[in-house]
Amino acid sequence: MPTEITRLTLRFDGLDATEHQVDLYSLGEALQGFARIISTAGHFSVTQTYSKSFSMHSVKTYAQEVRANCFSVDMVLNWAQQNQILSGSFGILLAAVIPYIFQRNKAKTEEMKMLKDSLDKAIEALGNRDQAVIERLASTIEKMAEELRPAARLAVSPIGESCKTISIIDTQTKQSIGIINESDKESIMSLSENEITGIQVFDILISELDKVKATCKVNINNAEQRTNAVISDPLFGSAENPYLQAFAQNKAIKVTGKATIKDGEIIKLTIMDIH
Repeated sequence: MPTEITRLTLRFDGLDATEHQVDLYSLGEALQGFARIISTAGHFSVTQTYSKSFSMHSVKTYAQEVRANCFSVDMVLNWAQQNQILSGSFGILLAAVIPYIFQRNKAKTEEMKMLKDSLDKAIEALGNRDQAVIERLASTIEKMAEELRPAARLAVSPIGESCKTISIIDTQTKQSIGIINESDKESIMSLSENEITGIQVFDILISELDKVKATCKVNINNAEQRTNAVISDPLFGSAENPYLQAFAQNKAIKVTGKATIKDGEIIKLTIMDIH
């Protein structure tokens, strides 16, 4: 099967990097973090699905030789050519998803709004004009960004220690996809390990339900693992309880709620409304 190749460059500037070197330990952490983020974002850009498993990713990420313009590492993304996506569309979506992951973990609202617009346009560039599809993919990207928080923390390890900034650059066009500085690192590292998200939309399948306690176990966004959830929606106590109906019919539903995040994983979902 024909393959496509996309190249990105990680450029480290300032401090030790001006002497063409970076602390080996922090570099190792950074490469682990970027590998997870770029591979996951690449797989999503090709398939429009989120997979936590490296072995299941359709995009393979490789490092090439280190270059000494300050300190740079080229990363090669190799993926099988598929009918549903063109290489140009892949690059557009990847260039929107990667900075959004870092911006989401910096929690800077104004910058996130701008990147959200870019994300929506990138999704539309794939040919997805349906608003429901755009919302579903945007919700998946949001979940992906939250769960990649530990990887984002690894990725910024050298900043302030061995370099001042890390730039992510499209190797072919030489255009910067994003620059992460010391202020950004401080924001990423300062976020609580147990964070409660804002109100979001989730696709869930209820696998267990306690009618008395209004608690349940759910699979979120087609994930294999089950998550504890509590239902605060007044409709749960009504005669036409839609949650009980969905459970009885083994039917996936769309709900609005808040998630509690620990180490990048959703550990609890508070369900507030059903669509």
